[in-house]
Amino acid sequence: MITPQHGFRCLHQGIRSLLTFGLLLGTLAGCGYTLVGAPSGTPGNRLPLNIVPLVNQTREPDLERLTTAALRHAIVQSQMFVFTADEASVTRLQGAIRRFSSYPLALDAQDNVVQYRIDTAIYIRLIEASTQRPLLEQEIASSAVYLVSRSTTDKVREDVAAREAALARLAQQFADKCLALLAITLL
Repeated sequence: MITPQHGFRCLHQGIRSLLTFGLLLGTLAGCGYTLVGAPSGTPGNRLPLNIVPLVNQTREPDLERLTTAALRHAIVQSQMFVFTADEASVTRLQGAIRRFSSYPLALDAQDNVVQYRIDTAIYIRLIEASTQRPLLEQEIASSAVYLVSRSTTDKVREDVAAREAALARLAQQFADKCLALLAITLL
């Protein structure tokens, strides 16, 4: 006769065996991971990518530096790509910040702005260096929201800091979306 304790023990052993098998299978599958199409000389077979500084076609100052830096940082941190500064790279990414807008999102009871939203549209173009053939042309939209300070003592400084933090989040969001598109296109 099977008792409830015996049934739980069998179930526990079965789950433990299944987990052990899953870990073993995951370990074995992870050992043979390589990127298809990567040149053999690249570190860990990561795809080399040259990122040309983005062109700012908006009136928002320094936006091109923020977005280019965020994208380059994402590439450096990536497990799929390696950033190359030379023109001899297999692929080159260039782009332009086409639109930037900032508008009030929320108002208080006295019609003072308490929250802003910023939006960008950044056009990217991935080019195969040897043939100058475009591999990808895409416009990527990004947005961020920030709160306006209610403080009366240091309102301007706090508002500038909140806007700068929102711009950094906007640039990071663009970099994440761009990296995902590049991975889909090149892998």
